[in-house]
Amino acid sequence: MNQQPPKWPLKFLRWFCKEDYLDEIEGDIIELYVGRVNQSKTKARAFLIWNVLRSMRWCNLKHKEGFRLGLFKNYFKVGFRALVKDRQFTAINLFGLSLGLAVFLTIILLVRHEISFDTFHSKADRIYQVIQIHQNADGDDPEIWTSYQLSDALRNEVDIVENAVTIHATSSTWAEADGKRFFEEDGIVAGSQFFEIFDFELKDGNPTQVLKNKRSIILSESLAEKYFGFESPIGEEVYLEFYGRFTVTGVLKDIPANSYIQFNFIISQDYDIFLESVSNNFRRYFYAWEGDPVATYVLLKDTNDKELFEGKAETLLEKYMDKEDINPHYLLGLLDLHFQSHGIDGRINNYVKGDFSKVKFLIIVGFIILLMACFNYISISTARYIKRTREVGVRKAMGAQSKQVAMQFLIESFLMVLFSFILCMIITHFILPYFNLLTGIQLALTTVFLIESIPYFIATIILVTLFAGFYPAFHLSRYSVVNVLKSMTISSSGNDSLRKGLVVVQYLFVMTILAGLFIVNQQYIYMNSKSLGFNTEQLLIVEINSGQVRDNYLEIKDELLKLPDVQKVTGITRMISGYRSGTAVDVNPIEKPDEKTPMRYYGIDQDGIAALELSLVVGQGFSGINGQDSISVILNETAAAKYGGTGAIGKLIKIQEVGDDELNARVIGIVNDFHYRSLRKSIGPVVIGHYNNPFVSLDDIVIQLSGYNTIATLEEIENIHNRFDTNQVMTWEFMDDMVQREYEQEAIFRNVFLGASIISFCIAILGMIGLSSYNVIARRKEIAIRKILGAGFLSLINQHTKEFLKFLLIASIVSIPLCWWLASEWLVSFEYRVSISPLIFPGVIALVMLITSIVILAVSRKTINSNPVNSIRYE
Repeated sequence: MNQQPPKWPLKFLRWFCKEDYLDEIEGDIIELYVGRVNQSKTKARAFLIWNVLRSMRWCNLKHKEGFRLGLFKNYFKVGFRALVKDRQFTAINLFGLSLGLAVFLTIILLVRHEISFDTFHSKADRIYQVIQIHQNADGDDPEIWTSYQLSDALRNEVDIVENAVTIHATSSTWAEADGKRFFEEDGIVAGSQFFEIFDFELKDGNPTQVLKNKRSIILSESLAEKYFGFESPIGEEVYLEFYGRFTVTGVLKDIPANSYIQFNFIISQDYDIFLESVSNNFRRYFYAWEGDPVATYVLLKDTNDKELFEGKAETLLEKYMDKEDINPHYLLGLLDLHFQSHGIDGRINNYVKGDFSKVKFLIIVGFIILLMACFNYISISTARYIKRTREVGVRKAMGAQSKQVAMQFLIESFLMVLFSFILCMIITHFILPYFNLLTGIQLALTTVFLIESIPYFIATIILVTLFAGFYPAFHLSRYSVVNVLKSMTISSSGNDSLRKGLVVVQYLFVMTILAGLFIVNQQYIYMNSKSLGFNTEQLLIVEINSGQVRDNYLEIKDELLKLPDVQKVTGITRMISGYRSGTAVDVNPIEKPDEKTPMRYYGIDQDGIAALELSLVVGQGFSGINGQDSISVILNETAAAKYGGTGAIGKLIKIQEVGDDELNARVIGIVNDFHYRSLRKSIGPVVIGHYNNPFVSLDDIVIQLSGYNTIATLEEIENIHNRFDTNQVMTWEFMDDMVQREYEQEAIFRNVFLGASIISFCIAILGMIGLSSYNVIARRKEIAIRKILGAGFLSLINQHTKEFLKFLLIASIVSIPLCWWLASEWLVSFEYRVSISPLIFPGVIALVMLITSIVILAVSRKTINSNPVNSIRYE
């Protein structure tokens, strides 16, 4: 393990520490680090940072002898009193800044989670997943699944590979432990090399031995507690239906949320019982070099060897396979899997892939909201400090220099930011549970994160203090004592441009974000409500996880049709949805073998067209005569267009699974195009055949319900299913939920964007309050004179509102094309998308205008209704 301490805390120590004390302090800190690093590198780093910060004592600092500590104490004392005295402005500033910081911190937590996937593995930069590219006439079709034999061959025969391991998910199964029974889904089967490659932390057990026994199981900490309570489970037995009896050899700490591989337990590789319970044919496929039932991970000796892998893998495969059966294999880094595995089929257990473009967008939104909070502080502070012109004049008359006056106001800004940051932590702590509920991601302000982030927190406080407090402090300090004491106020001329510019920028931000929110929400609603070309309502999908259910499908179907709430039943090889894909095949007319077209194949029975409510454009459906149906196919409109549209009826075509079995069949019908995959992609050609085919077996039973008595019907369906499935558990899902699951990323993005938009709007309102307050204070004499000369309430409000409407108009001119461009760039990733309605922008402008008017009325009402004499006298 690398025992070198991190460099930047020690550099910071050398920067502030006196040379007389540096060697002793630095030596002690490094010695403590070395003593802890063997136990936990993360904790050792955290304690090193803490010890550096603890060393920032006055006696250790490099400082000038003449530095007057008492003066700084006075600055802090006066600053604190000023904040307490002006409670209204302080509360607004405190709330605005803390809200902006809380949103920024929450987004940073989310971004940190996203970009930290698998970084906890010490060898992460040398760990790669092997990707196999199936090739068809339409191009490359990559997937994570490879031969079971591949990992052993790579480890033993390829010189650039240090280690390799096979991993795949377990089937859903019942688990029995300590006399209790549980249903488990999220397990993996892994080779004995698993802990030699990955650094998942064991709470109990030896990582080099836990998977050596062929009947070993390692439980997660939460699963071990569920099975055996707080007693040590080592040596206890767990029985898994389909897999047999296993001995607990280890307990894992719960898998981090930022791990690409997610699981609750690991079992060693012993497939005899499992393969007996599935089928003998699957055994041949599972162990064959041509099969691809598992995922393979490799540990390279050197990261530079990645480019050599493809050639060496091909040479290796040529030893065991026919050349025409070999597909290209390449490596994808473990640290890249979260963001770069889109378009690659397969995943181990439930996992939502990341989208780096959305992460970058959220970072921008976070910075925008923080900037808006700082802009508010500048506007509101400027309005607040105008009341303190007499204090500025007296300070300067007593000999204070401009930089000392500026320092006073900067320290007040520092106190405000510091208090805001403390409040921000409290707000973040309370909003995180709701944020986690919206996103499905478990984020937390952990102690380790807080300790490691202390330097960044300090830097953020200092930067926000300088950014938000610099202008008000130096603007007030630069006026001459004579002018200040003479007028007892500071003229607003000369500094309005910056302040008004900030309001225009805030309007620009908030209108762009609000308009973007409407467009994102429209697209999300569109994806969830658009007709997919087939029925998705009251459609129950029951997964076939047992050979007994598959072999007895027709008997199960007859039993299901006897239920009063069941309308139709069909079997299908793979349910059509964006979440799951059909079998890739090449199709060509019999007479033209070279004109291959890549298509997706779905097998159904004679009731499939009716159960899915696909519309038959021309021709006929399946007859129910197996011998006839097994050599008949139906095309969708896109596929039929390649063979002359309706002229495709009666054509003989050859269907071949890529590099495997083939079938000659006749086209008997054409159905309407339907969305068998995500709306991000266009509809491709589809061939629908009979479920009795040489490519793929039944995978789902589709049941159309009437919806009158769904709960009771589900129980009856489960009873029928469990009579044939010895596992006695039915895995099911409604079709509309299955379709919606394809858009989990969009749902997370929309929810985060919604929260950010609401908060940015609240911050913008505070900005309006700030500038309105400033205008009322700066123009109170003008308002009084106009009122004495006969101006009415509406006239004065109108005078005050016109300026804001001008700002809004300027911001609208920029925000409309900006938002249109950003939304168009985002929507281009969806093949089917909403059109950007021009009505969105007038609606957003009207909403912001309404809120602005309400704010101005609320802020100005008291001043306009007050006695004008009180505003124009100054003695």
